[in-house]
Amino acid sequence: MFSLWRPEPQSAAAWRQSLMALHGPLQACGAKQMRVMVVDEAMDKASSQRITFSTDPLDGVISLWVDSTSMLAPIKALIEQHVTRLHAYLVCESEPYPQERKARIERFSTEVPLGQRSPGMCQVALFRKPAGMDFERWMVNWREGHGSKAYPLQSIYGYRQNLVVRPLTLDAPEVHAIVEEQFPAIAIGSADGFYDAQGNEELLRQRQKYMSESVSPFMDFSSLDCILTSFYQVSV
Repeated sequence: MFSLWRPEPQSAAAWRQSLMALHGPLQACGAKQMRVMVVDEAMDKASSQRITFSTDPLDGVISLWVDSTSMLAPIKALIEQHVTRLHAYLVCESEPYPQERKARIERFSTEVPLGQRSPGMCQVALFRKPAGMDFERWMVNWREGHGSKAYPLQSIYGYRQNLVVRPLTLDAPEVHAIVEEQFPAIAIGSADGFYDAQGNEELLRQRQKYMSESVSPFMDFSSLDCILTSFYQVSV
């Protein structure tokens, strides 16, 4: 996974297209299952939902699969031509709860052809585990304690837990997890839609409370960068 920073003179729309156009060249380098996530004009209404603690938070993410990290150099060189800077991480991708995902995709009618924008938004969160917490305890808190609450407490229709194995660029800051959550359009700029409360204010407050309690045991909030992006599944 690559965290990306957009060149300032370039519009978000133009930058997004330049990243999407990398599909062919990256595929020629052996990249598969490419996803592009970009903070763009479609996310203007979600600005209040953004949570960033970095002085210069990222503007987007590219995720792709390769057979070996030995293939990184030409891939990194291609992406570097379209960003002011990047950080790369080797991750272990997990996409849990397939039945819940299937039901939500059907409910919100979110299937689109490859290369088209997925409906709604994708929340991308990068963070570290709490200082001093044992790694195994952290994994249990994150993947078992919190992960099972992702679908019941929110309107998500896509959920990926990416465990960071190691950084692949020398200057990459320490990150332990990168999470992708895809939400339908009703969640953009709306807490009610985000938590799937359907106009029930008491249910909304309860779900906000439960979510806050659920994330506290596994997240170092001082390290959190959470951006709202447009999402494109470019290839398989």
